[in-house]
Amino acid sequence: MKLHEFFFWLLVFFLPTQLGRHFWPDFSLVFGLRVDYLSPIIYLTDLLVAGVLFSWFWAERKKIRILGIRWFKKYWWVGAIFVYFLLTSLLSKNPGAALYKFAKIIEFSLLGLYIAKNRISLSIIHHPLSIAVIYSSLIAIFQFFKQASLGGIFYWLGERSFNIQTPGIALGEIWGRQFLRPYSIFSHPNSLAGFMLVSLILILAFSGKRLASSKIKWAATGLGTVVILLSFSRAVWLVGALLGLFTKRKFLLFTFYFLLFTIFFVASLPGISEKPVQERIQLIKFSLEMIKSNPILGVGLNNFIVRLPEYWQSGQIRLLQPVHNIYLLILAETGLVGLIIFLWFLVLTFRKLLEIGSWKLVIPLMAILLTGVADHYWFTLQQNQLLATIIFSLAWSKIKS
Repeated sequence: MKLHEFFFWLLVFFLPTQLGRHFWPDFSLVFGLRVDYLSPIIYLTDLLVAGVLFSWFWAERKKIRILGIRWFKKYWWVGAIFVYFLLTSLLSKNPGAALYKFAKIIEFSLLGLYIAKNRISLSIIHHPLSIAVIYSSLIAIFQFFKQASLGGIFYWLGERSFNIQTPGIALGEIWGRQFLRPYSIFSHPNSLAGFMLVSLILILAFSGKRLASSKIKWAATGLGTVVILLSFSRAVWLVGALLGLFTKRKFLLFTFYFLLFTIFFVASLPGISEKPVQERIQLIKFSLEMIKSNPILGVGLNNFIVRLPEYWQSGQIRLLQPVHNIYLLILAETGLVGLIIFLWFLVLTFRKLLEIGSWKLVIPLMAILLTGVADHYWFTLQQNQLLATIIFSLAWSKIKS
């Protein structure tokens, strides 16, 4: 195994972790309050991405230099897109936050280039991803029974300290009884559930015949399913059930999931809180006003929260978080130009999959796009962004049979 392959294996293995070092420059504060989404963070997974890229560049430096010149001449427009985002970042109200987001886009793009050029496949990521699902699921399940974080060594995986009494903690409710929704080592149960759903689809798509791989595969599937249910992420339940109904392979398994999701969904209906729904509706209204004021270029990368106070009215609760819809968020921050670029990339990706006749990646991509209608974590949170990068890049790493 080459060094860059070893780093990539470790990256997938530690994909659920959020261990990182936060920095709090002035541009990460709004009304003097620290905002996680604006804070530059160096994650453990960032260091692993750097290890992948530097070791790959060094090992293939001669080939990359030659191919880089040819690639730039052929795909000069990609460079133009990055220059565009750089300029809009510099011109935004908070250029520091925008440039941080721009740097993350560069990082994920280079990782995607590595995956595509090295023909990374499901067989390579299956084993470390399955183990990652298993250990992060076990943490979530034990948190649910304890109704608090586990503490101790799990801090070094990025677990935050909390219990059912922590202000602002995510709670579920069944027939009037409240309980703590498990976070595992993620920043929110919804982010955890989305990560689990997409990971399980990838794991189930792998058709390896080895007994050890099969046992790990089904252990990850069972534990991950339990965590999705305990997360009480209704958007993930609905998307999982919907995709299961349209999946011919593993039909019985997905039908079983559908029944479980339906039972839990119906049981939770009496406990739906109006406050989170109202807050999301408010954020959608604010995003539409923001888009109306800046329709072409948007307010700048990572500037949604920065500009949000301009749209508050007296007496309204200050919601320092992104709108829970990746399409509205992209449109608000990058304008019509950015949204068109994103949709164009989606079209090219799906056309690529149709050309090579690969359907295994269509369903996880659809899971990302559908859950993105109800939340923002695919565009804002490290673990979900890395998983989305891997899935999109796997589509571009495929070659026609």
